[in-house]
Amino acid sequence: MKVSVLGWELPPSFSGGLGIHTINLFTILSGVMEVVVYVPDFPQLSDHYPFGVTKVNIGELGSPYSTSGDFYDMVLEYNARLVETFDPHTDIIHAHDWITVPAAIKLKKKYDLPLVVTFHSTEYDRSGNFNPQERIMSIEKEGYNRADRVITVSGYTDKILRVLYGGHGNTTVVYNGVSSSIFSNVKKNYSSRSTVLYFGRVTSQKGPTFFVELAKQVLRIVDDVKFIIAGTGDQYWQIKEMVDRFGLGSNFEFTGFVDEASAVKLYRDSDVFVLPAVSEPFGMTVLESMSTGTPTVISKTTGVGEALFNSLKCDFWDVDRMSDYVNSVLKHRPLREILGERGRIEALNFSWERAAIKTLEVYNSL
Repeated sequence: MKVSVLGWELPPSFSGGLGIHTINLFTILSGVMEVVVYVPDFPQLSDHYPFGVTKVNIGELGSPYSTSGDFYDMVLEYNARLVETFDPHTDIIHAHDWITVPAAIKLKKKYDLPLVVTFHSTEYDRSGNFNPQERIMSIEKEGYNRADRVITVSGYTDKILRVLYGGHGNTTVVYNGVSSSIFSNVKKNYSSRSTVLYFGRVTSQKGPTFFVELAKQVLRIVDDVKFIIAGTGDQYWQIKEMVDRFGLGSNFEFTGFVDEASAVKLYRDSDVFVLPAVSEPFGMTVLESMSTGTPTVISKTTGVGEALFNSLKCDFWDVDRMSDYVNSVLKHRPLREILGERGRIEALNFSWERAAIKTLEVYNSL
């Protein structure tokens, strides 16, 4: 069996979960089938991958989510070149998100090939349910309805797609994995460090404004807590300005982009990880935090939460309850230890090997 993956990013040229998903999942699947991944020819790409890679030249691109020029036009250009570059000698087309749906539909029709589409997120998620782009939703809808099989990264995402675009009779939920050996092979010290961590893109979807509101509430009770925002995004400067406006600058640290080694240290050295996402399809950072033994407080609209028992959950807008959770974890070492150690064990349930088996089952069903 040969699968042709229509992708968008691959480490080391990546900005989020899609790149991590692609490298981990298809490295495993390449051990039992032929895999070719199509990606734009970003300059940061490696020359060596464990599977076949076809780099599609679409001119000068800095990064997968460059803000220069019109991103939508860039995506359409990539899809056009993808159709021209595609090798039809394959058994399955596997597209990821709306970014590769236009090419996937054309190729499915042209070569009469079965199509699998994985939805890692929706425009509803990315916009934080605020002014979603209709042209992107139109592409998502067509990809959802024209796919032979649909994969979603959570039941939460499956539900959103059904509400937005109608039910698809062949949908499978495949949870992402976590590279547990990287994050779990650290010794966790549950002595209080009075540190609260937000790790992820600084964008409305992830709820960074609620993290700052939470910090304001916590600091009314305990004034020596440090809040770390690790990551970059379109709201980065807005959030810094919000912190300064609230007079919380001395309690906040902004790290910017964080590499993997630094991420492990941040997780390990924090007392609690918080993700107040407005709409998060999965949330790999939650599992990474749990793998290091760090307790997590997440919104009910974080997809991975549906499969977790050892994470504290509340509505993203309920800053009062979320701050109560954070204060309790900061104050009580036994609670940190119980949530941390049980969470570490629970995170082991999420492996890329398990995701690969489920994906292979989808392929075999075609």
